[in-house]
Amino acid sequence: MAKATTLTDLPPDILYSIFPYLSAADFLIFTNSTKAFFPYRGDPTYWHALTRKTFRIPPQPLLQGERWQWLYKKLLTQTRLYTWGDNKSGNLGHAGLDTELESYGNPSPSGIGQALGEGRARPRTGVRAARRRIPAYRVNSGWPRPAVIGEGVGIVADVQCGGWSTTILNSFGAIFMFGIFDGKRLGRRGNMMLQRLEFPPAYPSTTNDRYEPSTAIKQYSTGRSSVLGLADDGKVWMWEQEMGFQVKPVHVDLVANKVERVAAGWDRNSMYVAGVGILYWTSVQDSDILQGGRREALPVHDTMLIESATIPGTGYRRKKNARYYSDNLQSRIGQVTNHVVLSGYIVFTTDQNKIFSYRTTFPMPAFDIPEPIELTTFYNALPDQPFRIVDIQGAFTRFGVFTDSGNIITGSEDFLNEFHHASTTSSPDASKPLPPPSIIPSLQSKTIISLAFGDHHFHALHTNGTITSYGQELQRCGALGLGERAESTLRGVYVQNVGFENGRLPDGEGRTVWFEPLMETWLQDLGAKAEGVEAKQRLNMLNSGHLGAREALANYFENEGTKWEEDVTKKGEMGAYFTLKVAAAGWHSAALVLVDDEKAEKARVAHISEPTPTNSRNPSPAVSLQSNDSYVHIDSPGEQLANAVYGFYEWVWDFGRWFLGLTQLDAARKAAAQQAQQRGNKGMEETDEGPRPTYTWTNDPFPRLRLPDGEIMPGEIPLTE
Repeated sequence: MAKATTLTDLPPDILYSIFPYLSAADFLIFTNSTKAFFPYRGDPTYWHALTRKTFRIPPQPLLQGERWQWLYKKLLTQTRLYTWGDNKSGNLGHAGLDTELESYGNPSPSGIGQALGEGRARPRTGVRAARRRIPAYRVNSGWPRPAVIGEGVGIVADVQCGGWSTTILNSFGAIFMFGIFDGKRLGRRGNMMLQRLEFPPAYPSTTNDRYEPSTAIKQYSTGRSSVLGLADDGKVWMWEQEMGFQVKPVHVDLVANKVERVAAGWDRNSMYVAGVGILYWTSVQDSDILQGGRREALPVHDTMLIESATIPGTGYRRKKNARYYSDNLQSRIGQVTNHVVLSGYIVFTTDQNKIFSYRTTFPMPAFDIPEPIELTTFYNALPDQPFRIVDIQGAFTRFGVFTDSGNIITGSEDFLNEFHHASTTSSPDASKPLPPPSIIPSLQSKTIISLAFGDHHFHALHTNGTITSYGQELQRCGALGLGERAESTLRGVYVQNVGFENGRLPDGEGRTVWFEPLMETWLQDLGAKAEGVEAKQRLNMLNSGHLGAREALANYFENEGTKWEEDVTKKGEMGAYFTLKVAAAGWHSAALVLVDDEKAEKARVAHISEPTPTNSRNPSPAVSLQSNDSYVHIDSPGEQLANAVYGFYEWVWDFGRWFLGLTQLDAARKAAAQQAQQRGNKGMEETDEGPRPTYTWTNDPFPRLRLPDGEIMPGEIPLTE
């Protein structure tokens, strides 16, 4: 009699075909049932599929191997949304009343968190703390702070930024937004509260308890002033206001042809349709404008029929085991693997290890339709280093091409303009060599897995979950995420334009974005000490634009910041703040961060010496200087002009509301704000009655460093090593 076959006798390929049908609880029970199945407990294939299905998160190059099981557990409780930068449209979603009162998020689990001012409103401090009181939707933030998201939103799976908005996708497929769609439209004001993007009445919204495949969004893209969403059943939705509509190209059947992804851009929106190619169209907000004698869009109830253009040669679908042929345009281009929508161009990559760009003229001419331009100089950008293109990311005017060697090759709108001009004309310029792309040395660390581009700044996300900032922030709006004016100056940000005080980092130089609020206090305290008599000369070197002093101080604080968790995070472990996704657009940024509260708390404790009794405490230098009017920040002439214009606009707006009899709502909001402020002040008074912490840096002086050229900064204290 043959021996009966048991589960333990099944080959691995059979087991792998069973795993997808098991829930997380059933899978753990199954793998714990016998020693033979236990090695499958951390199977990355199972946890990867389950995490993507349960939480709808986009592909995560950060996570490999057993990290997917770790992510599945952490997403349930530790996901936080942080935002920073310009907030004139309410796009950051920060709670607070004015520049002197801001929320710091959830309370910490112990008294240490209360001592740090968490869980209540606390005053902003700093050498040059702004003291004027202005509405919260105009408060910029140079330090990443948690956005206020209600419990009903659930788990945040993805985050993206628009020109005047921050959008999130939750785990059951709903899109929410802070801010507004188009900040250039007269009369539009920011919305601090999180709002859900809606569907027409005929399409019920999916919820945590009710699944609707027509409105459950599996992939979405936020452009400058629009949002595109791809539903589970293949419908394409578009929002240019809170109520969305379904998008259907006039000449393409989206039922017979599958939409694989959507991508929104600066002034164009697009979708990639299998077997058809990359389709793009203009903003539907301008649908009443006739262009080229044709109407762009035709409204049909809850659906918008759009006139779209298809990029020639992008509809190729390679059959299995097929070889490359060059007998037509499609096969020469190959199958599209990814594309980005920029201002005036679409850039895409193909499976033949090629990269192309296409000028998004609309409507497309009836004759002499241009072909995509192959960006051939990308292939020789890394001499003697053959590579394969694995991804492309970009927005507005810049993009980055990722290679399998870990290098990143970047391009810009200027590069595309020059390349297209040299490739399509017979002018004398055509005889010149084609322009090469850019190689930024600091991006060749082989640890960067994604880039996020704003108008003037960009961020790089690294494999260890940290973010570095590059570029500039106009009017010191905080888009770099390196702190307010005084703190960001210590991090290496310098004033580029005196009139409007545009701050920037040196070209190609990146600085790490920190999320720990106590690190902001550390920077503020040491920055406040720079105003002392002994350190005044060193501060003058920094403020006068001394390149060596700026570089030395920026490197000092960067290195010290890397040691913040050295007592609680072992080598190879993930830190207290692990970034899953970074996004940027316009003048602001956002990040989806996994926060290990226990580890963050231990790091804080490691930086607190011991509480000092109230009657004998030495207050933080930054707090002491806050009450000294000689350190009040004075706006630059450019900012004064901008505030005056904005103030006049607000007067016109308020007068109009009064004329229409809408001031009662304003009065109710003001009363609620006053009550919230009283609660915040009460919390501060109660904290003042208790002991204040003494930090490990309390007695540290403002650093005195040796500069790169060997010069030593002036001062009487010993040299800081």
